[in-house]
Amino acid sequence: MRRGTIAGIVAAGAAAALVIGISVVWPGLDAQETPEVDTAVWALQTGEGRRYARVNTSVGELDTVRSISNPDQVVQTGDAAYLFSDSYSKITRIDEAMPADLDEEALQASESTPPGTTDVVTAGDHVAYLTDSGAVFAGLLSAGGATQLDPFPSDDEDAPQYAADAIAVDSRGMLFAYSRADDSVLRYDIAQGEVRGRDPLEADGLAAPAITAAGDTWAVVVTQDGDVWLRGADASFLAPTTGAVVVGAPDATGGDVYLADETSLVRVAVDGSGAE
Repeated sequence: MRRGTIAGIVAAGAAAALVIGISVVWPGLDAQETPEVDTAVWALQTGEGRRYARVNTSVGELDTVRSISNPDQVVQTGDAAYLFSDSYSKITRIDEAMPADLDEEALQASESTPPGTTDVVTAGDHVAYLTDSGAVFAGLLSAGGATQLDPFPSDDEDAPQYAADAIAVDSRGMLFAYSRADDSVLRYDIAQGEVRGRDPLEADGLAAPAITAAGDTWAVVVTQDGDVWLRGADASFLAPTTGAVVVGAPDATGGDVYLADETSLVRVAVDGSGAE
């Protein structure tokens, strides 16, 4: 290589180093750390096999597969993943560094959920449990444990416990709970441990309910036929669905809720303008 070429390369390298140095210390230039991109998604197999797996979405491949006894659901927060098992009676945090096979003996050491848990809803780190008696428990996955809701405390020892029939949680940690016994929908801030609202809902014969929300506007849906009650509405209406219906997760900043049957997806505007 010619001496002039070598000198040019050295000069260019020195100039680059100088520019980099100035960009770090020169006033008025921002220094930013590039955020890590988590490409891992945890998945659960409950059919012919019972396994949990980590999917590397950047390459579209499984990079970890482990077995688990009697799994129910896998949930993922911003920095952790959890497995519910044994009919929602156990919760196990996944060891992402060394995922292990989780047989019945291993799951015995896992944390227990509230007794009688039949349904679990999560949003980020927030979690709520519904039991077979209608009791509702809420808390943070990262903190472990959950506190039973007592939204209307009373000094009467014989006062009945609050009982709900359907629950949902949005990304703010706002819990929505429909109670047939109380003829109301409760809005409860999990992080603050405070009731944010109690909206009346008298609906005779409302069976198999589910609940979702857009912002603070909730929708209680009969999953058998798609009948919908919206917060603030005078009456229910029938969504254009066929057969059994499932509801989408609450959207803390949205203006619509979504219902689905076997063949279609229905968008319901919570301002009362209709469904399509």
